[in-house]
Amino acid sequence: MVHYSSLPDDILLYLCQTMRMEKLHGLMNLSGVDKRTREIASSLIFDQISLPRCPSEDKKSWAGLEKTIDVVVSNQTIVSSVRTLDISIHSESEEKLPRAFSTLLLSFPKISTLSIRLDVKYCSQIQEELGDRSNSDASAPLFPPSLNSLFIPDRSWMFLTEYVLKLENLVFESPVYWEQAPHFNDNIQQLGAKHPGLKKLYCGEPCVTENVLDIARSLPNLQEIGLQGGTGRYSSNSVMDHLSCYRMFPKLKRISFPWVSSLGLGYNPPWCGNAYFNNPGLRVRLAAKAKEVTEQLLEGIQREVMAPGGPCLQTVVIGETVYACDSKGRFQKSRIIRHIGRGGYTAVEEDVENPGDKDD
Repeated sequence: MVHYSSLPDDILLYLCQTMRMEKLHGLMNLSGVDKRTREIASSLIFDQISLPRCPSEDKKSWAGLEKTIDVVVSNQTIVSSVRTLDISIHSESEEKLPRAFSTLLLSFPKISTLSIRLDVKYCSQIQEELGDRSNSDASAPLFPPSLNSLFIPDRSWMFLTEYVLKLENLVFESPVYWEQAPHFNDNIQQLGAKHPGLKKLYCGEPCVTENVLDIARSLPNLQEIGLQGGTGRYSSNSVMDHLSCYRMFPKLKRISFPWVSSLGLGYNPPWCGNAYFNNPGLRVRLAAKAKEVTEQLLEGIQREVMAPGGPCLQTVVIGETVYACDSKGRFQKSRIIRHIGRGGYTAVEEDVENPGDKDD
């Protein structure tokens, strides 16, 4: 009979990984078996940590956040295990963030992904505490070289890219509307100068000709791109007008578009659910129209982007539906994107045998 203590490390790692996928609480219980299991399990238990949304019960004090930071940075097991740090904090406090917050950002030597969702009012404080590398401040620290993915709320947080040694994946969720915001092209030029090897860029900026061209001039080596802002519901600026611009990305493998109702293709379903009452045929007509414009977009991509000399696209995402390119160069619906986890921020792709046509 094989005793538990005689199991090799790779078997214990597999056991812990399986337990982690099933239930985190179960993995935590398993980590208490012995020291060796605890060491193996810790890297999985603490590989992704999230700071609380509310820093304290009254939402007006940073006491809860300071305590959490102290616990995290003082535990070497946690510090050495973290690969993903998710900071999503809502507070009504008018006070500055605790000084320890900037220290926290630089505390994880093996971190690969940093996700920040904070109010824009904290940008200047964090930049001041880290040091302004955009002005050649050599004393300003850098994130560990393992960091390659950055998720930020909008372009006001782009200064964080200056502290990353080699950025491969950048996501900013919303466009910036405030008057002092630099032009989109200015941000992209700075990004291209600092990280010319960026592979993935997803943002909430409008999917219009000017933005695609700005990105292509500064970041031609992108392999994945997604402008999720749409062209405007009733805009005359159709996505079809600039499909050929994607040929400027020779290494492009994946394009992500928002819902077809945002692409200026003439598909404008009613926003209000009441419009469907006493109109049983409306859903059927809208589904048919959505299918029509989706096919129109996919055919346009085949014609304008994948023509001889263009990039070899592998997938196109429209809304939450993934279309894969088959051996004949045609796009077929293959997966559906599901949003899971707290707030639905984590996106996973699920294969579907008979996906059917998804209404917009």
